[in-house]
Amino acid sequence: MQKLTENVYTETKIRGSNPSIVFTKEGSVFIDTAQWITTLLEMRKFALERGPIKYLINTEPHIDHIFGNHWFAGECPVIGHEKLGKDFWEIPPAFNQTTYDYSLDVIKRQDPGGLKNMPKEEEYILNPPNITFSDQMSFRLGDHTFELYHTPGHCDSQIAVYVPEEKTVFVGDTIFADCQIWLHSAQPDELLKSLDFLNSLDVDYIVPGHGPVVTKEAIFKNKKFVYDWFSAVSDGIAKGWSKEECVNNINFADRCPVDIGQSDAMDYIQTHNVMVAYDYLMGKLNK
Repeated sequence: MQKLTENVYTETKIRGSNPSIVFTKEGSVFIDTAQWITTLLEMRKFALERGPIKYLINTEPHIDHIFGNHWFAGECPVIGHEKLGKDFWEIPPAFNQTTYDYSLDVIKRQDPGGLKNMPKEEEYILNPPNITFSDQMSFRLGDHTFELYHTPGHCDSQIAVYVPEEKTVFVGDTIFADCQIWLHSAQPDELLKSLDFLNSLDVDYIVPGHGPVVTKEAIFKNKKFVYDWFSAVSDGIAKGWSKEECVNNINFADRCPVDIGQSDAMDYIQTHNVMVAYDYLMGKLNK
């Protein structure tokens, strides 16, 4: 794990989200959970050696952020946005697997040491949030404040977790650092507004959903990448290209890699980013 401050740790070197821990005088708060079981259990052990785990916060419903919720069932409350349950424990239909089989396949291929700790499907506990909020909520734990904000755009239940005492914000997939951006579930207008909001926070560290820990410079890099997608598709539409022709002719795969362990998703990302941009520009994106 990477130590950001005296009380903040994050893991950015595994497949999936960047699970993180904030330590307080009264216990720890986990933000998202690891998709590799060995890493998840190591992080839990590390936290429990310093005291109880008091809360788990999920920044979004996608499987790489909530897979490990099972291992917190009955231990602590889970916090998330009120819309989180709508897409909780789902993967895109294009992956042609059940969510459980998809997760099992990831563990077999990328975390074989964790396979012995993978529960059977009928024993797997989803453990969705039991504390939810709409626009904003905050709570104190020990000497730390946790400010939770609804930051839609990547998905409609996306949140950011701001810890002012540590000048750190955990933003989930609102930001992708040095890797491909997934727009498959995005609402572009909301995403850009959320990026602007993050820029208003007083932070030294931004923990993205994927990629290394960054500073506010990454906000503008992400905005540029989003604009580049829309500019390229807009140029295609101006040439008279159909959606299919845009998909066939527009590709940013050479710009940067997909995050760790997900290289097989590159074609999916390129196709669906173009499709979202096309539908948005043509006024056909579902709201």
